Amino acid sequence: MNDTPLHIKQVQLKIWLSKTPGERLLQFITDNDKIFQALKVLKKEKFQKK
Repeated sequence: MNDTPLHIKQVQLKIWLSKTPGERLLQFITDNDKIFQALKVLKKEKFQKK
Protein backbone atom coordinates (compact mmCIF):
# COMPACT_ATOMS: atom_id res chain seq x y z
CA MET A 1 0.00 0.00 0.00
CA ASN A 2 1.37 3.34 -0.98
CA ASP A 3 -1.30 5.67 0.36
CA THR A 4 0.58 6.70 3.51
CA PRO A 5 2.36 10.06 3.14
CA LEU A 6 6.14 10.04 3.49
CA HIS A 7 6.16 12.27 6.59
CA ILE A 8 3.83 9.81 8.36
CA LYS A 9 6.06 6.88 7.38
CA GLN A 10 9.05 8.74 8.81
CA VAL A 11 7.25 9.34 12.12
CA GLN A 12 6.21 5.67 12.29
CA LEU A 13 9.79 4.57 11.64
CA LYS A 14 11.12 6.95 14.30
CA ILE A 15 8.65 5.56 16.86
CA TRP A 16 9.44 1.95 15.88
CA LEU A 17 13.20 2.48 16.15
CA SER A 18 12.83 4.20 19.53
CA LYS A 19 11.53 0.93 20.98
CA THR A 20 13.86 -1.68 22.44
CA PRO A 21 14.36 -4.94 20.53
CA GLY A 22 12.29 -6.67 23.23
CA GLU A 23 9.39 -4.25 22.75
CA ARG A 24 9.57 -4.73 18.98
CA LEU A 25 9.56 -8.50 19.37
CA LEU A 26 6.59 -8.39 21.74
CA GLN A 27 4.69 -6.14 19.31
CA PHE A 28 5.49 -8.49 16.42
CA ILE A 29 4.30 -11.54 18.37
CA THR A 30 1.14 -9.76 19.54
CA ASP A 31 0.28 -8.57 16.03
CA ASN A 32 0.89 -12.01 14.54
CA ASP A 33 -1.31 -13.62 17.18
CA LYS A 34 -4.17 -11.19 16.45
CA ILE A 35 -3.88 -11.88 12.71
CA PHE A 36 -3.81 -15.65 13.33
CA GLN A 37 -6.90 -15.46 15.56
CA ALA A 38 -8.77 -13.39 12.95
CA LEU A 39 -7.90 -15.89 10.23
CA LYS A 40 -9.14 -18.76 12.41
CA VAL A 41 -12.47 -16.98 12.87
CA LEU A 42 -12.78 -16.28 9.14
CA LYS A 43 -12.01 -19.89 8.23
CA LYS A 44 -14.52 -21.14 10.79
CA GLU A 45 -17.22 -18.79 9.42
CA LYS A 46 -16.42 -19.81 5.84
CA PHE A 47 -16.80 -23.53 6.58
CA GLN A 48 -20.02 -23.01 8.53
CA LYS A 49 -21.66 -21.36 5.47
CA LYS A 50 -21.21 -24.52 3.39
